[in-house]
Amino acid sequence: MQLAVAPEDFRRLEPFLPRGMSAGDSAAPVDRAAGDLARLVLSQRLVPGQKVPMDEIAGRIGASRTPVREALRLLETEGLVDALPNRGFVLRRLDAREIAHLYDARSCIESFVARIAFGNRSRPFLEELRTLHRIYRGLLAGPGDRRRLGMLADKAFHVRIAGQAGNPHLAALLANMFDRLILTRPIEDFPLGRMSEAVEEHSQILAQMQSGTARGAEAAMMRNVRNGGAAIVAHMHSHTDFGVRVA
Repeated sequence: MQLAVAPEDFRRLEPFLPRGMSAGDSAAPVDRAAGDLARLVLSQRLVPGQKVPMDEIAGRIGASRTPVREALRLLETEGLVDALPNRGFVLRRLDAREIAHLYDARSCIESFVARIAFGNRSRPFLEELRTLHRIYRGLLAGPGDRRRLGMLADKAFHVRIAGQAGNPHLAALLANMFDRLILTRPIEDFPLGRMSEAVEEHSQILAQMQSGTARGAEAAMMRNVRNGGAAIVAHMHSHTDFGVRVA
C-alpha cells in the first residue's frame, strides 16, 4: 500500500518512512505489522488514544497475532504505543509536556546539525532538499486531512539535513522524535494557518542552505523548530487545563 502521493515523490520519502512502511511482502511479519500500523495512522483510520486493532493488522499481513504483538512491543520501547494490561495496546497520545520536551530536544540537535550541514553542502544535497521542500509545500497546500502526510515530508526535510551533518546517531534520534510526533501527536482542530507559516520557514531554511551563512541556516532552523513547538503547545493548552512553556 502506497501513500497518496505521486510515485516519484513516494520514492523520495521512502528512506524516511516510519519502521516497516517500506517493507515488501517478503519482509518479516514483525516489520509488516509495524508498517501497517503506521499506514493506519497516516490514512487517519487510527488516531492517538485509540486501541490498536491487532486482529485487523494480522489479517491484512496474513499472519497470526504473535508477530503483531512482537511489533507492538518493539514500538512500545520507541514511545509509539502503550500496553494495556491483558487488553492489547493503545496508540500513544502525546500530552503538552511530552511535546515540549521533544521540541527542546529537537532544538539541541537541530541547531548543531544545521550549522554542520551547511559546511558539508553539496549540489546533490541541495537538489534533494529542494525536492523535499516541493513535496512538503504540495502536501500542506492540500486538504487538512493530509496534515500527517505533511508531517512525514517535514521529517524527511529535517532528517535529510541531519544526515548531511554526518552523525548517524543524531540523525537516528531525530528520526525517532519525528515518528513520535507524526504518529502520536493529536492534531484535532489544529489551526491550518500554521501550515503556510511552516512552509515559509522551510523556504527560509532552504534559502540559507543554498546561499546564506552557517549562522543564518542555524537561525532559520531554530525559528522553524521553536515556532512549531510553541504553536502545538499553545493549541493543546487552549483545549485543556494544562499548559507547558516551550523554551
